Amino acid sequence: MEKIMKHFFSRLLLVLLVLIPGVVRAAGSATMSLDQNAYQSQRGELFNVTVTVDPQQEALDTVRAVVTFNPTLLNVQSVNLAGSFERSAPGNYYDNTTGKVSWGVFTLEEPVTAVSPVISITFLALQEGSGTIEISSDSRTISDGEEKINLSALGKATISVLASEQSDPESTLIVVNSPSHPNEQDWYAKNTVEFSWTPLEGTSPISAYYYSFDQNPKGDPTIYLVGSKTETSVEANADGIYYFHLKGIQKDGKETPVVHREVHIDATAPNAIELTAQDTKILEGESVWLTFATTDETSGVLQYQIAMNESTFQLQQSPLEITDLSPGTYFFRVAALDRAGNTTYGATSIRVYPKGTDLERPAGYEDHSEVEAILNPVADTISNVSNNRIMLITFVLGVVVLFGIIYATRKRKK
Repeated sequence: MEKIMKHFFSRLLLVLLVLIPGVVRAAGSATMSLDQNAYQSQRGELFNVTVTVDPQQEALDTVRAVVTFNPTLLNVQSVNLAGSFERSAPGNYYDNTTGKVSWGVFTLEEPVTAVSPVISITFLALQEGSGTIEISSDSRTISDGEEKINLSALGKATISVLASEQSDPESTLIVVNSPSHPNEQDWYAKNTVEFSWTPLEGTSPISAYYYSFDQNPKGDPTIYLVGSKTETSVEANADGIYYFHLKGIQKDGKETPVVHREVHIDATAPNAIELTAQDTKILEGESVWLTFATTDETSGVLQYQIAMNESTFQLQQSPLEITDLSPGTYFFRVAALDRAGNTTYGATSIRVYPKGTDLERPAGYEDHSEVEAILNPVADTISNVSNNRIMLITFVLGVVVLFGIIYATRKRKK
């Protein structure tokens, strides 16, 4: 257990470092850049900006990319993970009022030593004009708790927004957002979806809207709304990917282009999960081996968390080895979370006996003899965590409590 404790305390420190300003700001050689030096888009169009990190011979495990932009020119629609950093850190956000994206990522696997994308930002071009997209000096690249970023080599690009080339350039363009489901690529458990929209300036005001909500990516809006209304809510009757379609009718009779907004909904918990121990009765000094796995048909399983006795849940992967348990009974619980935050649970108990206790085991028994044969195939089926907003607060706040309890108990009983 001490080995596991050290590993997770180390990773916890790295996650916290990307949240606290001014921590360990030593000079380094790692650079952060944008995938282009110049971007060009038409008014009303979406375009992507990818932030990339070059370790420059550093071994990076944590990165926070802070990107600034002109909010009167651009609007962030979504931010998605990209590349070798498969987990999101706490405190991520984008602000379309001030023009800022702050997104932290990290890995619990091997440190990243090669050039890798970090995040992909989807922007909406709001109006004609030019400006810049810049990586801020608040960005960080961390190796084993130490800052490694080269602040003199941060990316910057120009952005030019041109007039729309649509068939009728005088039509009003509409920007649609969802307060309840803000990111088009994320999964949500809530099946009531709220939408709001803003008409960009055109030659004629909008007198009426038509909308629809279905699973057709290019559906035609048919439900009427008066032009003064700029919000509505709809209901998904099943799990899946949905689309909100909206168009406006101008007072001059012209129709605006149809806007299609994607929504991912998964309101169903993962399938039943079984937490299995290789042995439910072991001797002091032997390892506890736990395996756990399940499936989720819609959004997929994001992560597993384990709790022991009355401790809080912490992130773990199967197979899990737990060592150095003192004699006693231990109750383990596993939680499987899908990408929408739905959770299913499983449980088992283990009894640890003092050394020398006769457990009447078969001849030739070894506490680890079948572990690899049983666990490796299971481990190969477990998905890597890629977007873990849901577990991060539990991870940061709960892991210290859990390991503190385990460590204190272990020391007290030695």
